[in-house]
Amino acid sequence: MNTGTFPADQTVDATAALSELARRTAMLDAISYAAAQIVGVADWRVGIQELLNRLGRATDVSRVTLFEFHQRVDGEPVESCRYDWAEPGYAKLSDDPRYHNIPIKEPEGQLHAWALARQRGEIVQATLHEVTGETRQTFIEHGTQSFISVPIMLRTGVWGFLGLDDCQEERVWHALEIDVLKTAAALIGGAIERAATDEALRNSRERYALAARGANDGLWDWDLTEDRTYFSPRLYEILGLPEGTLASPKAFARQLRPKDAVVWRKYLAHCVAERRRKFEFEARLRAATPEQQRWVVIRGLIVYEHGAATRLVGSLRDITDRKNIEIDLRASETRVRAILDTAFDAIITIDQTGRIVEFNNAAIRTFGHARADAVGKMLAELIVPPIYRAAHQAGLKRYLETGKHSVLNRLVEVEALRADGSHIPVELSITEVPIADGRLFTAVLRDISERKQFQSQLAVAERQRTQLTRHFSPNMVEELMQAGGRIGVARTQPMAVLFSDLYDYTEMIATMSGEEVIALLRDFHVVVEDAVFNHGGTLDKYIGDGVMATFGTPTPGPMDATNAIAATRQILRELARWNQQRDARGERRIRIGVGLHFGLATLGDVGTDQRFELTVVGDTINIASRIEQLSRLVRTAVVASDDLIQQAIAECGQEAAEGFRDLGAHRVRGREALIRLWGLSAESQKP
Repeated sequence: MNTGTFPADQTVDATAALSELARRTAMLDAISYAAAQIVGVADWRVGIQELLNRLGRATDVSRVTLFEFHQRVDGEPVESCRYDWAEPGYAKLSDDPRYHNIPIKEPEGQLHAWALARQRGEIVQATLHEVTGETRQTFIEHGTQSFISVPIMLRTGVWGFLGLDDCQEERVWHALEIDVLKTAAALIGGAIERAATDEALRNSRERYALAARGANDGLWDWDLTEDRTYFSPRLYEILGLPEGTLASPKAFARQLRPKDAVVWRKYLAHCVAERRRKFEFEARLRAATPEQQRWVVIRGLIVYEHGAATRLVGSLRDITDRKNIEIDLRASETRVRAILDTAFDAIITIDQTGRIVEFNNAAIRTFGHARADAVGKMLAELIVPPIYRAAHQAGLKRYLETGKHSVLNRLVEVEALRADGSHIPVELSITEVPIADGRLFTAVLRDISERKQFQSQLAVAERQRTQLTRHFSPNMVEELMQAGGRIGVARTQPMAVLFSDLYDYTEMIATMSGEEVIALLRDFHVVVEDAVFNHGGTLDKYIGDGVMATFGTPTPGPMDATNAIAATRQILRELARWNQQRDARGERRIRIGVGLHFGLATLGDVGTDQRFELTVVGDTINIASRIEQLSRLVRTAVVASDDLIQQAIAECGQEAAEGFRDLGAHRVRGREALIRLWGLSAESQKP
């Protein structure tokens, strides 16, 4: 039997493994959309509905919700469903007033357990059989079988949560899937923070414009020739000092933080030395605590006469709000940068010319280029194999001119180029991000080399499993798969051996066509094969119209002789049914002979590294074959040796040999001593 060789550990279910890979791929594709459409645009709310739609379809759940924590007008904490997606047939929650302003406190005044967990940034998972009380009623009302929520965390605390309901099964989410959901929540949180920071910055600028129109700056004038100074009332107000308390520029400088005061004096001296006319300097005022820290900007003009500075005129403006917003904005951008750099997939952003403007850490690992070397380079020259570059550039040009594309917003498999010149297969998803002065395209790429290798190994293992099932019972197939398809060294062990063939085969086929002969043999083999496999046997080989099977291979069992007899009884029953059908068609009845013997035989793999060939050899095999030949002489369909009958009785009692009659001692070719035989008629087994 040729069954090939294959890895020992390839016993996983191919369909389940590939299904899990496909679902995780779809989830990551939705995250790539979020990175481009939510984080990369001014208003995150524009793309949030599409993200929830994609997450719902990718995760194969029934509902995806985005809840926000906030306060009612009376100050009580509540939660409201702001956005959601529902599978067809399920109601949306964001349109239902019942899911707005939902209290999250217990009657005793403390937060619900789930609300507390979310405040701590924890994942909440539950299935229908785990929950009780009002939570269970809610599950039943919505048809929810399982639920998971991921908190949306901001620097100031929890904003809300991303929830997913499965109404089909009680799902337990895998760690890798939860990590992807965390990334989605982090991207949403980053987008919300950025939007809040942008809004605050806009408000600050509006306040600044109003203040400027109202002459809100503090003014100062320093006459260097007379060494006289003037400080306006507004300047004293900004500094928080009583009017008239500043006697000199040095006194003014002392209001700055000491380090900033030193830099201010050096900066002003440098401007005078270089004969600059204008100056601008940002500094921090003295403060007792970091929370009281304030920022000011000092702007002004330097007046020169005969080459010497004679007067400095300037203004002082409080820019604390703007500086704090700028700091928050940089922190938000840093956070988004960190999210992108910790992403599992390579994320590359290019402008409309094809030049790289973003290259995250995963891209560095995947393609082997440092970020500094990648940013500014043409994508086509960096990671597109030479053979595909012209097509890539033509496709980008065609899209910019006509809007026609073949890969945008789709998941495709392509070949990519690494820094060392090697090629790797990648999954690619590209999303366009419109901006004020052009277009950006964000590509999410995943190295699928291991997956391709895994899929290839699965295919080989499946072919080899199919080959094994032609010869072994299902339990033996699993054992051989786990053993790597090899028996190891040859071993001698006890086993039951069955030989069977058709009576009068040569005479029968003399008047049959070739196709009819093949059909006859196939039907006979099906009868024997089913009986052998149903009782844990192994089909050793087909020999023309004959079949050889063993019981107790590859591993001996406690009922091998009994199983051989049980398989024989099934063969006789199926033969009786087959003959009833042939009688109805007016065809010749089929008669068979079966020989059974039990004893020691040697099992081994006689194949090569390229071909697996398992067989059994020894005197026991020869005796079983010759006993089958005696069935014609004693005119009995089944002939078994006394060794097999006694072994079956020892295994299962006298009922194992029920129906067998003693045929006496007979001489068997190859044996000097007579062998006691037992017979079982075909008529003893009813269909």
